[in-house]
Amino acid sequence: MATEFSPLVIDSGFLTDSKKIIRDRIIPWEGLSRSGVVSEDDASYIKILEKQSAENKRSTVLSQLDLCTKTILNLLSKLSVNEKDDVLKNILTLINDLLLELPGQEFLDSLLSLSEVDASLPYTPFLKHLDNNDGLIKSLALYNVIILLSKASKNHTTAVKIDKEVLIKIFDLLSSPQFIGSSEANFQLIGIQLLQELLIVKQFKKIYQESNLVSNFKAINSLISSSAKYPNATGLQLSYNILLTTWILTFSAPINKSLVSNFPELVSNLLAIAKESIMVKIVRVSVGILKNLVSVTTSSSEQFKTIKILLFHEGLPTINLLKGRKFASNESDEELANDLVYLTDVLNEIVAEKLTSFDEYLTELENPNLLSFSSPTHKSTQFWLENSNKFKDSSFKLVKRILEILTSSGSNTTIKVILLNDLQFLIKNLGQDLVNFISTERDGAYKLLIMSYLDNNLGDNDLKYEALKTIQLLVGRSF
Repeated sequence: MATEFSPLVIDSGFLTDSKKIIRDRIIPWEGLSRSGVVSEDDASYIKILEKQSAENKRSTVLSQLDLCTKTILNLLSKLSVNEKDDVLKNILTLINDLLLELPGQEFLDSLLSLSEVDASLPYTPFLKHLDNNDGLIKSLALYNVIILLSKASKNHTTAVKIDKEVLIKIFDLLSSPQFIGSSEANFQLIGIQLLQELLIVKQFKKIYQESNLVSNFKAINSLISSSAKYPNATGLQLSYNILLTTWILTFSAPINKSLVSNFPELVSNLLAIAKESIMVKIVRVSVGILKNLVSVTTSSSEQFKTIKILLFHEGLPTINLLKGRKFASNESDEELANDLVYLTDVLNEIVAEKLTSFDEYLTELENPNLLSFSSPTHKSTQFWLENSNKFKDSSFKLVKRILEILTSSGSNTTIKVILLNDLQFLIKNLGQDLVNFISTERDGAYKLLIMSYLDNNLGDNDLKYEALKTIQLLVGRSF
C-alpha cells in the first residue's frame, strides 16, 4: 500500500514568477512540427492542452493519462540539450504543474509506471537536461526528477529505479556553484529545498553520507558561517532552510562525526546564530543541531570531543543565556526548552567531572584553528609542569602532532608562534629526550623548519623571536 505523499512545493517567488512568464510565452508548435523538431501529433496535443483552463487541462490529462504521459515524456526526450530552450522550459513547466496540481498524483504515478516498460524511465529524459547551460532549465529538470524520486521512495509498489551514481551526480550539482554554492540567492534557495527533500529519504541520505559528504557540505557550511556573521540580515528564509537541512543530516552519528571533525567552526557558528538571531525558528533549529551533535554520536569519546569544542566556544554561558529568554523560560517553545535543558545538563556534568585544562589543550591540537593565547594553558608554567610528561607517551605522539601543525599551518604565523612557545616549555621540562626527538625525527626536517623561521625576509618579528628562543634551547641542550 502506498504511503500518503505530498509533492514538494518550493518556496521561491523567483521560480513562481519564472513559471508564469514561461506559461504566457507563445510557442510556435506548427513551425516546430514542420521543421521536424517535434511530431505533428505531439504538437497538436500540446496545443490543445495549452489553450485549456487549468481545470479543463486536469480533466483532459486524467481522461487520457497514458497518452498524455507518453506524449510529454517523448517531447522531453526528443529535445536536445542547449537547443530550443523556450520549448524545453515550456514542457518542463507543464510537467511541473501537472505533478504539483493533480490532487491524486495520477500523472506522477503514470510517469513512474513507465519504468515497467523501460528501466531508464521516467528519469533519463530529465537527467540529460541537467547539463543545460540555463539555470532555470536545470532547476525545473531537478525539481521534477526529485518529485518523482521522492514519491517512488514512499511507494511500496514502485521501486526506485535509479543508479546510485546518478543520485551522487544530483547531490554534487545541488552543492555546486550553480545552486547552494551560487552567489545568487534565488538558486541557493531552490537548491537547498531540493536537497532537503532528498535527505529526508533514509536511503538517499545514506548515499549522500557515503559519497562526497565533506565536499558537498562545504557550501552549506559557508552559508552557515555567513549567517553567523550577519544573523539578522536579509535572506532569513534561506538561512532557516540551510539550518533545517543541516538538522536533518545530524540524525546520523557517522555524519556528525565527519561534520565535527572537518568543520569544527560549525559549533561556534551555531552558537553565534542561536545567541543573536531574532527569529525563534532559527534559534530552535540551531539549538536542535547542537543537541544532535552532542547526543547522536558514534562513541562516548566522539561525544566528549564535541562537548569540548562547545565548552571552548563558551557554549555553557550561551546556553544559559538562551534559557533565560522568554521563549524558553516560560516554556512557550517546549522543544527548544527541552533541548536547552539537555545541553545544560550534559555540559555541566562534563565540567564538573571530566574536563581538565589538558582536555582543552587537546581540543586545540585536534582543531588547530582554535589555537589562541586567550587559552591560559599556553603561558601557564604550572600547566606544563603538570602535563609535560604526557607528551612523551606513544613515542611523542602529541609532539608529533605539534610539529605536523607547524608544517601544515601555511602562512598562519599566530599558530606557529603559539606552538613554538609550547615547544619551549616542553624542552625545558623534558630535556634531552625531546631535543633528540626533534633533532632526529624525519632526518632533522623539523629542526630545519624551525630554523627557517629565522629568515629575515619573513617579516614577522614575533615568529623570529619564538623560533630563536626554541633553537637556543635545542642547541643549548645539545652540549
